[in-house]
Amino acid sequence: MATIGLDCEIILDGTGYFVKPGSYIMQQPRIRKATVRADASEAYIDIGPGRREWSMTLLCLNNLNRYDGQPTGTTGQQYRDSLRTSYLNSIGIPINFTDPLNGTPVAVHFDDYQELVRDLHSQIIALATGASPTASYEVHITLVEA
Repeated sequence: MATIGLDCEIILDGTGYFVKPGSYIMQQPRIRKATVRADASEAYIDIGPGRREWSMTLLCLNNLNRYDGQPTGTTGQQYRDSLRTSYLNSIGIPINFTDPLNGTPVAVHFDDYQELVRDLHSQIIALATGASPTASYEVHITLVEA
């Protein structure tokens, strides 16, 4: 089982991932509405904080090490495939996200998924030689509080 601070930085749908430095963003917009009244003054309605939204880039790299220096034993492709499976199988169903700042699991909807292949050449060579793809990825995700 993944443990934040030992072999990952966040846990999403039961799998631990490392976050690209400088990419972790949490925002919580206010729910509000401003309208103009008949006398030309402004009416402002503030309902309060909305749902939290997390945005980050996850490192799906080959040869990642845990915090104790030992290899994670997971390839970049396996990290990527796990994320992709969570994204495709969570249609209308919240998944658990463990926030690294307080360790509390939060039910979230997997809202957005974008992947960047770090070295497309290495993936093409692997496929051409009959080997399995060993590409490293950076996957940008967006999660919305359920």
